[in-house]
Amino acid sequence: MTAAERANDVTGWKEMKKYPLSLDLNKVLQVAESLENIVCRCFGPEGGHVLFIKSTGDLLITRDGRKILESLLLDHPVARIVVHSACNHASVTGDGVKSFVLLLCGVLRELQAAINKKDLILSGGTTRNQNQGHVLKRLSNLMMTFQTEILENIIVKQLSPHFETVFLKETNTLSSRTIQSVLDTYFSGRIGYNNRAFISRLVADYFHRCLPHNKSIADVVHTVITCFSELHTEVLGEPIENSKIISGIVLHRQFAVYCPSGGKIRAVIITEQFHQYLSASDVTFAVCSDAQLHLSQIFLRQRTEKLMKHLQNMEVRLILSTVKQPEIVLFYAKQNGISVVDCLPAEEIELVRIITGASSLSTAYGDIVSRQHLDTFLITCCQPVLLGSRKYVQLTFSRSLTLLPHSLVICGPVKGLTEQLVSAIHSAFKMLQQLFQPVVTNCVGLDTAKNQGCCKTRKRESVQEQNVTCSKYQKDSVCECNSHGISLNHSPESIKCGGHIGSRIINGDIVLQMNSPIDNTGSVLPGGGTFEMLLNFYLQSFAKQCQDAELALVCSVVGNALLNIPQNIYKAKKRNTCFLFKYAQFISALKNNEAIETSQLGLESASCKYQLVASVLHCISKLVAIDYIVGVKCIPPNTTNDESTDDV
Repeated sequence: MTAAERANDVTGWKEMKKYPLSLDLNKVLQVAESLENIVCRCFGPEGGHVLFIKSTGDLLITRDGRKILESLLLDHPVARIVVHSACNHASVTGDGVKSFVLLLCGVLRELQAAINKKDLILSGGTTRNQNQGHVLKRLSNLMMTFQTEILENIIVKQLSPHFETVFLKETNTLSSRTIQSVLDTYFSGRIGYNNRAFISRLVADYFHRCLPHNKSIADVVHTVITCFSELHTEVLGEPIENSKIISGIVLHRQFAVYCPSGGKIRAVIITEQFHQYLSASDVTFAVCSDAQLHLSQIFLRQRTEKLMKHLQNMEVRLILSTVKQPEIVLFYAKQNGISVVDCLPAEEIELVRIITGASSLSTAYGDIVSRQHLDTFLITCCQPVLLGSRKYVQLTFSRSLTLLPHSLVICGPVKGLTEQLVSAIHSAFKMLQQLFQPVVTNCVGLDTAKNQGCCKTRKRESVQEQNVTCSKYQKDSVCECNSHGISLNHSPESIKCGGHIGSRIINGDIVLQMNSPIDNTGSVLPGGGTFEMLLNFYLQSFAKQCQDAELALVCSVVGNALLNIPQNIYKAKKRNTCFLFKYAQFISALKNNEAIETSQLGLESASCKYQLVASVLHCISKLVAIDYIVGVKCIPPNTTNDESTDDV
């Protein structure tokens, strides 16, 4: 039985004939653990790859958590909810799907153990006299209360002193070494050992080349993510080591007319044909004689010739067109030394507009001839470039409004591997976007019926204004857990900083999100389970002092579940690297205020790590509140009423 079949067969889903089907925490845990058994084999820097054999006989070898889960043919609703939530999390942070599943299973196991305890106390009585569904719904509400009232406070007050930053203290500029370490850690979970170092250096180099000195880092990263399809070129049949960065952008078309020209070149963008036909759909033409027809054709041809001549007089040497230009236009363009690239995708034209700020030029004869100044832009180089076996057009710009444009040439021996590299690099910039996110929002309402992608937001207040003291649950002196300092020696270039929390909407679902204020963006901390062990220590300390039994229980549950991630990291390492030994050593140093060497662990985004915990808590709050699965009949998408319906 395959992994997907095990996930579908859990709780007898394949044999389920009667509706509704009751669903308890144990069944949810079984489904989640079936997914955990799949992803844990490829988790961490030492994890392996997963081999998929499609029904067509094609092979897929990958260790990308999102690709693995999306490749499973899952029918069980719970499994599909988990995969959907994990993929939404990856849409924000660029990765973390495998960690999402591991942490989810850890929390569910701890919840199951807590529910089984007969002395578990909740408001209104004990579990001995309560229905389990009532207990789980109460715990579901406590999860979200814990996230907003307790976890946020601990992150800001307890963990933030352990954070480092990607900015240099002396100059407030980016630290190349720190960015490289963050990318090394990221790609260690996405790419095989042989290529991860090369790809990490390539992406770090590309990131620094695209940064102008006077623009926001977040804006540059956002532009790269939005236009990534136009900013990279895939080359098949070559080794990965041949991947490179070239200046400017690559237009994925060939020259219709190429006229070499030295120095700076003035270019225009058009979206219509220059030459007008008598047979155009919006033209009414009455033919009285053959001579009149012939004269009309001559007139239109001379009009096109004058347009090209006028463009030459205006020093235009390049035309970028979204439509195919007629042969007569290409003929007169070549006579006037004007290069033409036509049939360009609208996305590539839009990228040129973003970079240069230029707009499209009207092809009307009067509009062009009457203008003394055309809406043109300068490029420093326009030449054909051979990438693999195909010819493209390379443009380099004299100035840019957003980023310093560069193109990634990503090589791979086969299509599947190349696509995985492209996906990993694209997701790396999503991780960097989360790292440099300056805006803090908090979702206070959602109307999915009207708009799945919108939510009402309000600006978060500062921690001082919120005055989060947890006085509702305990005394202020108890809330302020003793902060045991620990020196995480990683880089002499780093300084400490803190962070705040927000949220956003992905596909109609609330995805809780941590963002840093403008002066504290770029928070990072050592990898190797450091965040999880730190948060475990402070949550357990808080639980011991908390006077509210319910919140103490949730703190203990989440704290213990966090250790599932470092356990799986060290499980794949050498036998002499035991997790229990590492954990005991870490906690001892934390209590005794001793330094721990973490230079070999790499760096991870603190914002992404908090996003992981918040997303898992939100997913669990939905899962544990489900009592029944109800089967309904509906018409599948893209079908007519005459076609048969399926059970969902």
